[in-house]
Amino acid sequence: MRRLLATSLLFGACLLALAGQASAHALLESSSPARGAQLKNPPTHVNFVFDEPVEASLGAVRVFNTSGDQVQSDDLERPGENADAVGAGLPADLPDGLYTATYHVISADSHPVSGGITFTVGKPGKDLTGFTQSKTISELLAESEAGKVTEVAFWADRWVGYLAIALAVGALAWMLLVWGPVSTAAGIDRRVVERRFRKLILVAATGGLLVSLLAIIFQGSIGAGTSFWDAFGSGIPGEVIHTRFGSVMLVRSGLWVLLAGLAFFGSSYFSRPGPVPIVAVLVGVSLAATPAFAGHASTRDPGWLLIPSDITHVIAMAVWAGGLAAMLVLLPAVTRQLHEPAERTRVLTRATLRFSTVAFVAVALIGVTGAIQAIIEVGSVPDLFDTQFGRAVLIKIILFAALIALGAANRTRIIPGLVRRLDHSESPGRPGNRLRQSLRLEVILVTVVLGVTAALVSYPPPDSIQSGPSSGAVGVEGQRLEYTVDPARVGVNEVHLYVFNDRTGAPVKVRSMDVSFALPSAGIAPIEAVARRAGPGHFVVPSAMLGVKGEWQAEVAIRLSEFEEPIAGFKVDVR
Repeated sequence: MRRLLATSLLFGACLLALAGQASAHALLESSSPARGAQLKNPPTHVNFVFDEPVEASLGAVRVFNTSGDQVQSDDLERPGENADAVGAGLPADLPDGLYTATYHVISADSHPVSGGITFTVGKPGKDLTGFTQSKTISELLAESEAGKVTEVAFWADRWVGYLAIALAVGALAWMLLVWGPVSTAAGIDRRVVERRFRKLILVAATGGLLVSLLAIIFQGSIGAGTSFWDAFGSGIPGEVIHTRFGSVMLVRSGLWVLLAGLAFFGSSYFSRPGPVPIVAVLVGVSLAATPAFAGHASTRDPGWLLIPSDITHVIAMAVWAGGLAAMLVLLPAVTRQLHEPAERTRVLTRATLRFSTVAFVAVALIGVTGAIQAIIEVGSVPDLFDTQFGRAVLIKIILFAALIALGAANRTRIIPGLVRRLDHSESPGRPGNRLRQSLRLEVILVTVVLGVTAALVSYPPPDSIQSGPSSGAVGVEGQRLEYTVDPARVGVNEVHLYVFNDRTGAPVKVRSMDVSFALPSAGIAPIEAVARRAGPGHFVVPSAMLGVKGEWQAEVAIRLSEFEEPIAGFKVDVR
């Protein structure tokens, strides 16, 4: 066990040297109407086109008039049947005015992306002064967010889903690998354990089925930027079913129903060879594979490595975590039947030794596959501390080390104590009590680990944000500065800066811009960059030299008049 601990820590240390590639968030490539367009005739549709396929549900595209009322049709559209485009229809009699169109979609890496544009219909007059939007794009986007309550509830839903998978798969493995050989001991009524096992699987299947169906609604509410209850009473769940995430959740729900049926009608066959345990194992492996196809692994490179690694990681964690729960819940049903102290010690020792071997293999697989995923998805040690995703991974590493330490204590102290008492034909005594306490603590820690995992999948991996062009927007004194730094890598970068009125969406007349970049962590003072005018409210820095890896800080002085010069700042990670 000490070797295993050292090996796992060594894999964690590999984060210092290795990094991986991954796809970034979806970026908006174009829109129709174009941003800030002034149209003589009303458009019939509003469309957004992205640089990669996106998932969207009802309400993903919204169009607001100056009073803040929505004017789009109810149906979500896919212009040209393209997976990388979303849109919404508009009424034929759309009156003249200023309109704000917003989008909420799910990018290929399973995370929400949102933004907005404005356009006018008719002739508002010079500089759009004839039309005034009651709310800014930022305010409309904020109002369209799902909200913290929905986000926390979605996290809890994922947590329960992972617990259900761990409990079901681990209990199955325990019945096949531990209970089968132990059940041959004299004086054991197999039916007592089988009834308890059936209840355990039915609880896991019921909970797993419920949260799988609820996850479809939650995903739709996050993607559409609405609350769970608003999504529940609309056509959003029907839209989500046709997405990758929704399809995986439906498959998972079907697997839960199948597993519940196997447990209800054939629980007495799980501890012996035959078709029932074979089918149950296939169902369990399929359940463990669903997180890979619903999360990061299925959308990131190299998929040939990440998908099998993720599936193996989930299976190993489930066998270990669910096995711990089975030891705590099912094993007492065995030992209570035995009246002879020596026989109780014999059964407890045999079960603990067998599970210890299973857990050893599972922990080794968890360490290897976890290291592979961390190396690819985190990329560097600083990202472990500087990003939400990295901090969640770091917490998992710490908890994993604590669990290994507890397992090592069981293997080196508790098991030898049980063996000694078995040699003297004594009851389990103190070693038995210590084993029970250790199992309880391990189950609690594993539950926390799964909670962290449920949060982890909601965070974008650092390199999915940082790889490729870095884009964003910041508000400053009623204006909205949008920026793109391309390719956001060490060396020469091209920087595009756009200034819009945050209320009307119109390009702002900018006299000039002063742009500088600094890297405080490396002691690099602000470096001036030449910004050239490229259009109304649009400036370009053609060759910003960002020669050191790290988080650069940009400062943009926007000279609007002789007396107005708001200053905006943003950060960009250069890889």
